[in-house]
Amino acid sequence: MMQASFNKGSICVFACRWCSLLGAERAGRDRLELPANIRLIPVSCAGSVSADHVVQALTGGAAGVAVLGCHIGGCRHNDANRDAHARLEVLGSLLDAAGIDRRRLLVSWGTAHEAEQYARLMRDFAALLGSLPPPAVPSAACSDTPVKKAPCGPCSEKAEDDALRASAADIVRKGGMVLGLRRTDMGIQPGLFRREEELEALVAGPRIPMAKCAGLLLKDRTLGSVQGMEFRALREEALALAEVPLTAACRECDAAALRQLADLHQFPAELISVLPVPCSMEQKDACGCVRGEERDLPAETGDLEQRAELWKDAFSRCVQCHWCREACPVCVCPSCSLDNAELTPLGAQSTPMGYHLARAMHVADSCVLCGACEQACPRNLPLLKLHAAAARALREQRYAAGTNSISPLLAERRRASSAAVPQWKHNLGGK
Repeated sequence: MMQASFNKGSICVFACRWCSLLGAERAGRDRLELPANIRLIPVSCAGSVSADHVVQALTGGAAGVAVLGCHIGGCRHNDANRDAHARLEVLGSLLDAAGIDRRRLLVSWGTAHEAEQYARLMRDFAALLGSLPPPAVPSAACSDTPVKKAPCGPCSEKAEDDALRASAADIVRKGGMVLGLRRTDMGIQPGLFRREEELEALVAGPRIPMAKCAGLLLKDRTLGSVQGMEFRALREEALALAEVPLTAACRECDAAALRQLADLHQFPAELISVLPVPCSMEQKDACGCVRGEERDLPAETGDLEQRAELWKDAFSRCVQCHWCREACPVCVCPSCSLDNAELTPLGAQSTPMGYHLARAMHVADSCVLCGACEQACPRNLPLLKLHAAAARALREQRYAAGTNSISPLLAERRRASSAAVPQWKHNLGGK
């Protein structure tokens, strides 16, 4: 993908060189009427346009973004536009949740190689953008408004601790080891339990994400060494006992995260067993849990303008400490592209909005809605709202993270038929 820049209010057009770019070039040669603010970016395939490119353009000042590619089923690059279609459908839902009108993203799959067809599409898109209210842009400065952290859930009752200890005792008697929460003089911390007498310190505890810790321990076992400083003493102890079967005492969300990590090939699934720690309804309410037959993903609240104001305030508080990313159990890339200015799409530095939208798309099909990101945020940003929006869009594609199903956003996945996507599809004028 080539680097590019654009002026505020421009229309960023990613045009496939095999179809849409031909229409754009012919429209220019024929001197057809076109919007003056088009910033044309040729790409080898529309499937190479990532969500990061769209996010950085919209949060960097572009009035709208158009992704123009070949017919679904007619791609010259191993049907890459199918993946782009699934990816951009999820991104549209994410933009809407963040208060950015999803009509600012135009996705068209068709030939568009004819000059008149391309020019008409661009004129209609420019007219639509001109009719929309200007997007709310969060301030770059951090708000000094005091932030009160939401509770992480009440501590467990004695009966819950006793039940957990009894189950853990059966495991250690059989020669296993339990990863759980240990009550210490310095508070409740993750710990390993191998002997029955140690289990007096084991507690179900408050809501403390365990999947991150368990994932690091298992990755160390897979690699045969400790690669980082986080939980280092605990990880070295676990590595020294690499032959002892490991069981994690964790809640439903952490169990789902561990399944997802195994799906991401971070470690073999058979390396760990799960000792369930049940959550009370009070704890589920405190965490905003969406698991269980009695619950569903929360619907969006308020209209687009209200959501825009919500996120304008939220993103103005963000200090880009990246604690959300550090706490996330499924952020497993060795290095994050959001940290590399040279890899930042369009040569634009990430704003808080750009960072969070891009990160939400990076983990869209891996996020199990455990809430670790929101819990870790020192400024109390409602990050689960973004991730829930992406999860809703993926549910419409019959996918949920942590269920061992195949993600529609994976490049290896190919539908057997193109019947699910019309031969000419664009979202102009609709939501």
